[in-house]
Amino acid sequence: MDDEAKFVRDSRDEARERRLERDTGRSMTDVETFVDALVSEEEESESTSSVTRALNEEFGTGRGAVRVRDGRGGATKATLTHPSGAYADVYLRGGNVCSWVLASGGEVFYVPERADFKKHAPTDAGNPACFPTEADGGFASRMEWRLVETGTYASSDGTTCPFVTIELTDDDSSRAVFNHNFKLTQEISLEHNALRVKTTCANTGSSAFEYALGHKAHVAVNDSKEGDVYYVGFEDGMYLDRAAHPTKTRVRFTRDASADALAERCFKLDGRADRVYLTTNDLDTGVEVGTGCTVYAQNLSGENGAVDRAVFNPWEENAPNSYRWFAGLGIGNFGKLRVAEPDSKSTVEIQYKVVDHAPSVGIREEFEMFEKINARNAALNRQDVDFEATDLPVDLQ
Repeated sequence: MDDEAKFVRDSRDEARERRLERDTGRSMTDVETFVDALVSEEEESESTSSVTRALNEEFGTGRGAVRVRDGRGGATKATLTHPSGAYADVYLRGGNVCSWVLASGGEVFYVPERADFKKHAPTDAGNPACFPTEADGGFASRMEWRLVETGTYASSDGTTCPFVTIELTDDDSSRAVFNHNFKLTQEISLEHNALRVKTTCANTGSSAFEYALGHKAHVAVNDSKEGDVYYVGFEDGMYLDRAAHPTKTRVRFTRDASADALAERCFKLDGRADRVYLTTNDLDTGVEVGTGCTVYAQNLSGENGAVDRAVFNPWEENAPNSYRWFAGLGIGNFGKLRVAEPDSKSTVEIQYKVVDHAPSVGIREEFEMFEKINARNAALNRQDVDFEATDLPVDLQ
């Protein structure tokens, strides 16, 4: 039986149905009641582990902006709650943001209901970290991270936003496959409609090493098999298509003589996908979830930041119970590896942002209009034919 769909909800749909104004999220009273209920529930729960309680006493913040709780499979998680009512769950086993819920109640990241959290957060769900390389097993998403700091800050609009900092260092298991000393830090912060992740990689050893760095979000969608799930912002670049060329990767270009003009600007998720786009647009790459919303993956660190993107979905033959409910959207450095010199560190900051807009609609309408114009011009610009009267059939002379 297929997993239940979990997707970003378009608040406009409810507004139309009930003929109300656009949903602006929970009120402050609702949020305070919600937080108080959670805090009371945790205090009264006998199932909460002693380790989790100790962590919450040390790192929990006032009014529930950050709380440490037992999550799925008994795994420890830090929950960030924004004043709007949006919240996110950061699991320490794997350093994965396995849930991000908007103020409207829509879930942004997909995690199957039957996902196993016993050893670590699932690596094929949520927003797992990618480090150091695929050849080394990308072990960061399977290791235990540590809480370092929690707190709040004032965003550009004056809202008080929560953040959590988690840390990962090398150990015997990591050195068995990646014999280097490192410290990886994620600072994860939650705003009204955005999730920010600032990742710092420090080389604490005496030898340089190369590494990939990024995140691969499993964006919850309406239904990629039956609905309209589109990727936007990937035009005018080059990419590696590992689904089309699994054994020998080839560099392909979005703008070439054989390309579909529409597909250059937006393309539909309608089959297996496994692409890495190299040095692509910083702020406009995203996925439309099929409900009128778009989730953008944005690089906030300029040309030395997260310049690559990944598009992925295993499709029905490889993931029959989950492929319909997510669209993979990665951001980071997946093509040209980063280099960490001894006793150095480097920071990359990214942002996922949800916008109540579907740019592919305008792109497709514009393309259809040009198609009609071109067809009409072709009909009007027929080649002139010059016949002598004697060349015509007798009945037309």
